[in-house]
Amino acid sequence: MDQEQAQPLPRMIPESKARQMIAAAAAFIALMIFSNLGSLRILALAGLSVDGGTLLYPLTFTARDLLHKKIGAHLVRFVIVLAAAINLALFAFIWLVAKLPPDPQVGAQLAYAQVLLPGIRLVLGSIIAMTAAELINTSVYIVVRRKLGQRYQWLRVLFASGISIPVDSTLFLLIAFWGRVPTVVIGQMFLANILIKYVVMLVSFASIYLVKDDRA
Repeated sequence: MDQEQAQPLPRMIPESKARQMIAAAAAFIALMIFSNLGSLRILALAGLSVDGGTLLYPLTFTARDLLHKKIGAHLVRFVIVLAAAINLALFAFIWLVAKLPPDPQVGAQLAYAQVLLPGIRLVLGSIIAMTAAELINTSVYIVVRRKLGQRYQWLRVLFASGISIPVDSTLFLLIAFWGRVPTVVIGQMFLANILIKYVVMLVSFASIYLVKDDRA
């Protein structure tokens, strides 16, 4: 068992640390939800096709890195799985509301289902890709941390995100769009996904130093 996994949380957690833990976990889960909703629309940016969730999703890696420093690998994995479950519940609720009969006095309200009720492949692709990428990110982060200790914390982010970003983009695009949209569009989306995610990661990776490492 990982030493990090075996470390219990303190019985009494100072309020300031508890707030940081809650804020980091809430930010991570919220970013995953927002990114999934954003992925329902394909944008055209700089001549490339890109799903809207790509604009926000790279920030989940930063939130996950900060969370890792506060609660450790074992609980981070729990938060990742919890976020996936919440996303599934969200889309299940959207589906339920879309299927229930609308109030005839208001009208058919077809736009709700057209906008918020995506195909099952898109939902599964987004959730599976995000969950797999975040778990890989966490595993790589742990390995780099063991090798370097408290030194070069920024390398944890670069190595972990550098490996998990292509995995996320590949899984999402293949599951959600393969056979449904032209291959050239998938290629453009992959390129745009990779570029945007790496740029956001490079801009935000220094934020790893914003919080104290409580899981040393």
